[in-house]
Amino acid sequence: MNHVMVDLETLGTLPGCAIMSVGAVFFDTSGLGDEFYMVAQQDSCIQAGLTIDADTASWWAQRSPAARRVLTESLQKRRHTLQHVLAKFTEFVERDAEVKVWGNGADFDNPILACAFAAVELKQAWGRWNGRCYRTLRSIAPGPKLLRVGTHHNALDDAKSQALHAIELFKLHPSLVLR
Repeated sequence: MNHVMVDLETLGTLPGCAIMSVGAVFFDTSGLGDEFYMVAQQDSCIQAGLTIDADTASWWAQRSPAARRVLTESLQKRRHTLQHVLAKFTEFVERDAEVKVWGNGADFDNPILACAFAAVELKQAWGRWNGRCYRTLRSIAPGPKLLRVGTHHNALDDAKSQALHAIELFKLHPSLVLR
């Protein structure tokens, strides 16, 4: 498998915003593979120069209790510096030299990750030419509605939901090839 669906939970909507968590899963048309999930310390994001958007922070206050778990103190022991999270994410995706990293929106997950890698002075784990957009796939390959698995706004659960939907779309549209 050389495709990875990534999902971020953030405290903003633009590149340069703080990342709360990174979820990812390898996939191909046969199914899902290895998974990745880590929570970042907010103070490490701020120290790296990333920002928190007040409107997004307010939006989080209105999410389900399950989704807000990423914000709670109970996860404090499981939080890591942003640099550590991105270094571990790099190890996760570098299993394949030609890994393709899918995000939900050409203007969201992948650009926010690229900015975060730069902020902590780490090399992005995949070639810029190997960024992929799940939202674009959904628009050019219509099919059944996305079915959510797990908790909506949990980075790993959202990544798995999107990957399963992408697999379904590729199977419905054989002219589109997952390479």
